[in-house]
Amino acid sequence: MMRKWLAGLLLVSPLSLAADGSWSNHSFGGTLTHGKQVLKSKPVQSPSPLPSGAVASRVYWAIATTGYTPDGFRIRLCSATRCLPLPGFNGEMPLPAGFPAAGPFRFEYHSMGGGRLDSPMTILRNQLTISYRHLR
Repeated sequence: MMRKWLAGLLLVSPLSLAADGSWSNHSFGGTLTHGKQVLKSKPVQSPSPLPSGAVASRVYWAIATTGYTPDGFRIRLCSATRCLPLPGFNGEMPLPAGFPAAGPFRFEYHSMGGGRLDSPMTILRNQLTISYRHLR
């Protein structure tokens, strides 16, 4: 009897108690008109409270724009304490430790070139999905 109990206890590992979840939300960005300008989006955060102990694991994003993409254009996803460079207008990647699962997050857009942009670039929509894990 004791052996069966111990075998059952071994099967109940911390990983078997972990659960996955995700949330998705969006905001708008604004318009870049000059080089060396940093444009910050409106905050994006979970629309409802997350379970206690939720840990962000992966980010998915999609950004809709109009206008010309300026030379040296950079996108970053930022929490209150750190930023993560994003390699394009849409994609997915693991989130490093320390990013809050519930947000808030902001997108930051930056044009490295100087002067007035020939064609303003408008960020119409920032879509963000955060996957997270938590222990039950």
